[in-house]
Amino acid sequence: MSASKEDIKDLNIIFHEIQSLKNTFNQSPELYNNSFDNDIDLMTAILQSPQNAGEPIQNQVQFFLSSKAQRILHEIAKRQCLSIDSITVNEYIHEIRSEMYLHLRNDGSFDTSSCMKLMSRVRKNIDKKAQDLTYFFPFNAPSLSPEKEIQIGSAKIIHKNNIYAKVKDDRYYNFFIKDHSHTSFNCLLSITIPKCSNKMSESRAQNVAKFIYGVIKVFTASYRLKANQINLINIPTKSDMSHHIVSDRDKYRISGSYSFSEDLQDFWNSFEEDLETDLGLIIKKLTLQAASPSNKEFLADRLIDAFYWFGDASRDSNSSAQVIKLVTALERLVTVKDKEKNEAITENFSHRVSCLVAIYHGEIDEWRSKSKRIYNLRSDLVHGSQSIYKHYGANLGFDPFQLAYPTILSACILFYKIGLELNPYEETLQKVYSELSEICKDEKYKTKKL
Repeated sequence: MSASKEDIKDLNIIFHEIQSLKNTFNQSPELYNNSFDNDIDLMTAILQSPQNAGEPIQNQVQFFLSSKAQRILHEIAKRQCLSIDSITVNEYIHEIRSEMYLHLRNDGSFDTSSCMKLMSRVRKNIDKKAQDLTYFFPFNAPSLSPEKEIQIGSAKIIHKNNIYAKVKDDRYYNFFIKDHSHTSFNCLLSITIPKCSNKMSESRAQNVAKFIYGVIKVFTASYRLKANQINLINIPTKSDMSHHIVSDRDKYRISGSYSFSEDLQDFWNSFEEDLETDLGLIIKKLTLQAASPSNKEFLADRLIDAFYWFGDASRDSNSSAQVIKLVTALERLVTVKDKEKNEAITENFSHRVSCLVAIYHGEIDEWRSKSKRIYNLRSDLVHGSQSIYKHYGANLGFDPFQLAYPTILSACILFYKIGLELNPYEETLQKVYSELSEICKDEKYKTKKL
C-alpha cells in the first residue's frame, strides 16, 4: 500500500510538529516538556538514526515527536497494517520512525512525491526483513514412537532427538537445554510461519501451537480418552500424582490423588487416520490459515478460535473456568454479531449448538437441554450471580467437553461447505443456521442416534 491522501496529510502534520518542537526545545526545556501528555511520550520523543542507535544522542542530529505527532504516526501505522499481514503496528512504527529520521536528516521535503517515496522505502524495508521461520515447541506425545511423525497441515509432531542434535552449543544452550531435564516431553511440535517480521512470526507460532493443541484435545475427547499427559511445554503438565497437607487442631495429614496414564499408541494411529479424511483436510486448511492469517475476518477464524478455547479449557484445573472457556469456544461458532437481539442470544445458542450436534448424532432434545444448562451456568459465573472462587465444581450433570467437541467438529464440516474463506459471512451464516433449524425439525433428529 502506497501513501494515501490521508497519510500524506498526516505526514505533513507530523513534519510541522517536528519543526515546532525542535524550536521549542532550543528555546525552553519547560515548554518542551509541556508538549507531551505523559512521561512515556516524552521518553519516546526522539527520532534516532537506525545505523547509529547506540551512538550518544548529543552526537546525533535530533528530531522530536510531540504526543500529537506520535498519535498521528500510530494512526498511519494502523492504516498501513490493514493491507500488510507481515508486521505488527508497533514494528511498523519503528520502521517508519527510522526512515523519517533519514528523510529529515537529508532535508527531505514532505510534498506528495516525497511522502510516496518515504512510504515506499518503509515497505521495502519491511519486505526485506520478512523471513520464513520454523519453530519447534517441546511437546509431550506419549506412546508416539521415535520413528513416527504426525503431519497436521504445515505443522508436524516429531521426536525431539531429531532436532536437538542439530542445536549449536551457544550461550543459551546450557541455560535452556543442557542443564535441564527433558524427561517431561518426548517430541517437538514443528511449525513453519511464512514470511513476516520476527515478532509477528513468534506470536503466530505460539498461537498456531495452541490451536494444534486444541485440535488434539478435541480428538482425544471424541475418542473419550483421558489424555492429560499430552501437553505443550508452556502448558503445565498435569502430574500423575498430587498432594496437599491438611491441618486440624495441630494435627497434620497428607491428602492427595493419583491417576494412571493411558497407553495412547492407538490414539496416534486413529488421529493420523482421521487426518486423511475430509475432516482432516479441513484441519490442515485451518492450520495453514492460522500460520499465515489475514487482517480480513474469514469464517475460518471462528473455527480456529474454537479449537484454541477448547485447548485452553482442557488445561484449566478449575471446572467453572472450563465452562466459561468452552462456552466461549461454542459462541464463536453460533453467535452472529450485531445481527440478533440480546434476549434471543441464549435461545439461539442452545438451539444452534443442539442442531450442530444432532445433525450427526440425533437426540436434539438432550443436546438442547445440555447447551441451555451450560450457557446459563456460564452467564451466572460471568455476570456475577455466582462467584467462581466460591463455586465448587460445575454441577451440570454431564461432561461439558462431551458437548463441546462434537459441536466443533460438526461446525468444521458446516463451515467448510459454506466456505472457510467467506468474507463477510454473518448474513450467510445466519441463513444457514435457519436452514439447519428447519432440517432438525424432522423427527429422526429428536429421539435416536443416527
